[in-house]
Amino acid sequence: MLCLYVTIHHISLQSMASKTVSRIPIIDLSPFTSFASLSSRKLAAKDLASTLHLNGSVGITGHGFPASMLQEIFDIAKKLFDLPYEDKMRAPHPSGPTPHRGYSGPGKEMTGRKTALETNDVSKTEEILRAADYKESYEIGSSENKTQYNILLPEDVFPGFREKTTRLFWELNKTAKAVLDALIMSLGLREEEAAHIRSLHTGHDDQLRLLHYPPIPVGALKGKDTSRLGAHTDWSLFTLLFQDVVGRLEFLDREIGDYVPATPQEGVVYMNVGDMFQRLSNGIYPSAMHRVVIAGNDGEQTTPARYSIPYFVSPIGEGIIEPQKSLIERNGKQVYESVTFNTYSEAMF
Repeated sequence: MLCLYVTIHHISLQSMASKTVSRIPIIDLSPFTSFASLSSRKLAAKDLASTLHLNGSVGITGHGFPASMLQEIFDIAKKLFDLPYEDKMRAPHPSGPTPHRGYSGPGKEMTGRKTALETNDVSKTEEILRAADYKESYEIGSSENKTQYNILLPEDVFPGFREKTTRLFWELNKTAKAVLDALIMSLGLREEEAAHIRSLHTGHDDQLRLLHYPPIPVGALKGKDTSRLGAHTDWSLFTLLFQDVVGRLEFLDREIGDYVPATPQEGVVYMNVGDMFQRLSNGIYPSAMHRVVIAGNDGEQTTPARYSIPYFVSPIGEGIIEPQKSLIERNGKQVYESVTFNTYSEAMF
């Protein structure tokens, strides 16, 4: 998540975000977004490697995404979700998984289903499956993707929406490419392996997601059937996540066995490894377990609205995702079998 300081509803993020400090390490990747020396890039990659091997999550500075563009993208999200429901439903997300684009209303998704599928604790499965995500979302992708094709609002509903979101989508892709370069170097891959991983990412399978978590009524907080975003790992190579001052994003810290906050900090983007890069790295970098928790005082008041914008960096659908040979040699065994992103996604859906 990219956590630059954005002003929404005239709220100052800087004054509120400084109250707590994140346990999540922060790494400077500016050598990958500037004309830095090879030695500088290697040092940054080494820092990244030392951070990601345990939890698969990190905060990044020097990412190159301008604060002005971040403000613009949050302004677009605010304007979008302020539209009447009937206007948002002029670009409805279909009931099936393809395309994963367009608008979904509150309570339509249950992110925890993936976690329930993967858990061995049967006692938790029912509770996980019962909790619906109290959020609304809008998915946007490349206009050249003919399978995951865009479902866009008509121009008369939101003038300039198509042009603005398309431009910001490709600006985020620049940051994604820089982070991918850092990940590749951090693993010390062979030249042909690095070339293969880069070939898996064209940008046309990435997804920009606008998210709005409406205020939750007090009564809904008294049960366990409402969540912001259930604990899960992402299917992607990795994810960049932007959040407003409300924050409440948390990553699992496997060292202490508990979740820790990804506190909004000026100039920081939070990044988490996804299932596909976990497999490419032969498990050296684990897919980060994360969630969004409900803000409020023990259910005694309505929770505040929250906005966040994840950018999912995904491989091409038919590309072969498998552990790289040099990493198998390093580990002494192959942890994951070969799979395509399409096959894996279908299984998760």
